[in-house]
Amino acid sequence: MFSNKKTARYNRLLAAGCVLIIFPCFSWGETVETPAWIVSFAESIYDAWYTGKPMPQISGVHPNASMEEAYKIQKEFVSRIMESEEIGGYKAAGVANPAPDHPLTAVMPASGILYAKNKIVIDLSEDPTRHVETEIGYVFGKAIREPLTDVDLLRECVKAVTAIVEIPGGAVEKRQPGTENDIIAWNINAKAMISGTEYTPKEINPDAVTIVLKHNGKVVNTATGDKAAGGQWNTLLKTVNTILNQGYSIQPGHIITNGALGKILKAVPGQYHADFGDLGVIVFEMQ
Repeated sequence: MFSNKKTARYNRLLAAGCVLIIFPCFSWGETVETPAWIVSFAESIYDAWYTGKPMPQISGVHPNASMEEAYKIQKEFVSRIMESEEIGGYKAAGVANPAPDHPLTAVMPASGILYAKNKIVIDLSEDPTRHVETEIGYVFGKAIREPLTDVDLLRECVKAVTAIVEIPGGAVEKRQPGTENDIIAWNINAKAMISGTEYTPKEINPDAVTIVLKHNGKVVNTATGDKAAGGQWNTLLKTVNTILNQGYSIQPGHIITNGALGKILKAVPGQYHADFGDLGVIVFEMQ
């Protein structure tokens, strides 16, 4: 899915060899020192992702690692992917959980953003570990570089609301029950998402959106937008501020998907039809 990966990997390996590596922050251009064990573990995740092998669990190797350290690993992992990529947006996970540390967040590569107006066919032979999630997304029209204090300020930055079907992927280790830190370090398996028709925020109440997902004509998931704890806009505010606190910025055109609503389903071959009510329909095929 990502272009020029071999060239980027070759260039990166030429520069490797230091015990302590300094990477620029995505948003501010500052340099921060990263502990060697974080760099090393991020490299092992990248190597597994690059070769299609199961990505290792931080909970098994560094069980005492903090969530902050897991996010640092994620950022190192993402920096390797983004050597030949641009950021297209971000994703959230765990939105049904009202705990203060939620939602979890990850970075979506630009090449992974697909559009429902095109014919979408996902080849599972490239990654049989894919899943299907129905979500609501937000297209930003203004840049955000500092955390926001309230939903009203957030609304002013959102250009459109859109239906989203996310199709995450990537093999992962299952040596022990997975943890939030594992998921964070793996960049929450961000790989691709399908974006539907865009509607202005004034046209749509995202909490009232109803979702019916069918596979080969059979209903496999139903959900509503208000399944996000605290509501869609409050969840999006937490998501945005978490992203900014990781040192990223949100740029015009970025899409943020607000996390899975209803079931997370294993992707299987067949025809999918996702009806998002007022947000329209997304149709795609798995083969």
